[in-house]
Amino acid sequence: MRRLFFTLFALATGLVCEATHIVGGELYYDHLGGDQYQVSLKLFRDCGPGNVNDTQYDGVVSIGVFGGDGTEFSVQTLQFPGSEQVTVTLNDPCLTAPPTICVELAIYTGVFTLPARPDGYHLTYQRCCRTPTIVNVPNAGDLGLTCTVRIPGSVVNNSSARFAEYPPIALCLDQDLIFDHSATDPDGDSLAYDLCTPFNGGTAFDPIPVPTAPPYTEIPWAAGYSETNQVDSDPGIAIDPLTGVLTVRPTLAASYTVAVRVKEYRAGVLLSETRRDFRFDVVPCQSAVLAEIGPQTDPGNDPCAGLEVAFVNASQTGQLWFWDFGDTGSESDTSSAFSPTWTYAEPGTYLITLINNPGYSCADTAIATFVVNEPLVVSFAAPGPVCGTLVTEFIAQGNQTTAATYSWQFGANATPQTASTGTVDVTFEGTGTSTVTLTVVENGCTSTFSDEVTAYPEPTAFYTGSPPSPQPYGTDILFVDGTTGNGSQLVAQEWTSSGNPVGSGSPLEWNSPLPGTYLIQLEVTTADGCTATYQLPYEITKVPIIIPNVFTPNGDGSNEQFSIRNVEQHKNEFTVYNRWGMSIFQASNYRNQWSGLGIPDGTYFYELKLQNGNIHAGHLTLLR
Repeated sequence: MRRLFFTLFALATGLVCEATHIVGGELYYDHLGGDQYQVSLKLFRDCGPGNVNDTQYDGVVSIGVFGGDGTEFSVQTLQFPGSEQVTVTLNDPCLTAPPTICVELAIYTGVFTLPARPDGYHLTYQRCCRTPTIVNVPNAGDLGLTCTVRIPGSVVNNSSARFAEYPPIALCLDQDLIFDHSATDPDGDSLAYDLCTPFNGGTAFDPIPVPTAPPYTEIPWAAGYSETNQVDSDPGIAIDPLTGVLTVRPTLAASYTVAVRVKEYRAGVLLSETRRDFRFDVVPCQSAVLAEIGPQTDPGNDPCAGLEVAFVNASQTGQLWFWDFGDTGSESDTSSAFSPTWTYAEPGTYLITLINNPGYSCADTAIATFVVNEPLVVSFAAPGPVCGTLVTEFIAQGNQTTAATYSWQFGANATPQTASTGTVDVTFEGTGTSTVTLTVVENGCTSTFSDEVTAYPEPTAFYTGSPPSPQPYGTDILFVDGTTGNGSQLVAQEWTSSGNPVGSGSPLEWNSPLPGTYLIQLEVTTADGCTATYQLPYEITKVPIIIPNVFTPNGDGSNEQFSIRNVEQHKNEFTVYNRWGMSIFQASNYRNQWSGLGIPDGTYFYELKLQNGNIHAGHLTLLR
């Protein structure tokens, strides 16, 4: 009933396939403390042609847990963690394995709770089937494998041994293989190695069997093969019992099942053993080796990209590499990396050497010449926006030398429109934006820089004055802006009279200026910040000073004040004296306001001092 249930479960979860073409596997564990153990199952499968889609890994694997006496404790499952392809590495770097060789690795892990018991536990995984082409096992396609490991009951805190490296997937026919097949033990227990016979597992009719308790059946050997003669080899396959070094020289191209066992001892007591069951594919290897350096046109090798060069190894075969970067100023300009990077101390032309498989009879050498330059960086300083015609000097800047060639493009509005020197005087006629482009070429490297220059239109300032100059004092003058913006909007008008501000905007009223000649200037500003001025002289003429000698403040409304005609046109000081020379009236900037109030009729004397220095003096008669 339990087997039927498990088979139905496997069918329901899609785990069963006709054959899995197992390449090999091993089971080991780590004691985490207390009753906790982390169990790991390594499985290798064939992913070569014809096995890609129909031999996928199981989504779930079952690990049987049995007591030391063989009684079943539990069956625990581990989830598929994903897989990775194993790199095919040959024992001779001069040889290349056929592309059909492919093996994948998956490592299933899980934590088991296993209470301590005197007789310990057996952990077991079983699966079918092996690759049918295996020659040292009869009917290999009908045979499976059993991976098992023991947890000793008499020893506390034991972690099992596990093999460090996986053997080469492919062995070259008639070539020696010396492989370190040693294992490691987390507890530092003593380890011993030998060849062993693999255990059988499931069958083609029951490929995912319910794990069974030990003891387990070993696979049969085909005629001519045995536990100590697992491979056609001369000398025969062997493993050093102390070091785990495996030696073999295969003499027949075929697939073989091979098993190696590591035994774990503590204080002379055998604790556990781990069998690694794996497949050797002996193939006739090719020995074509060719060294090839990727051209400097490859990405990262641009001769103008700088002093750091990322070399591209374009060799199709080979395992070992020697690069010489040709940097005579350094003693460390070599590398064994597949595609190395080197930074040169200075620009130059360098001879690059690549040796594929150095030191072997199949070594091949490639030589290439690389040109290395600092990146060419050029620029120029473009003038800021100007008003009107732009006349400027362009100077090429950057890291170019005197060997560089120049190509300037200034546009249709410029004189000249092109140039080929590092420094150029240019005039941009008219207004608008022009694009200036500089291209510099040196040592096969090219760099281009562009910027814009802009010239805004200048306004043409103009105004009119009404009435026109000259005008007598007292005349109100109106100035009207007649400026032409030449395509730009006017945003300000400022007026000055002989340098002194008199107002903004247009039109401008100029009221009652004193006599004199004034320089009237209009300054206009456009939205682009361009300005222009226009100025003209404007004359205000004087009128004569006429001083009467009689006035009659008698209340009849006529001649009531001492009125001096046009006196208001002048700044002045006015004083009236009696006949004894005493001042009886005084005013600054006299404006005809004296009426003789409180003064008796009679003759008086006056003095009028004008700002321009003229003095008018005389006598006057007051009559009522």
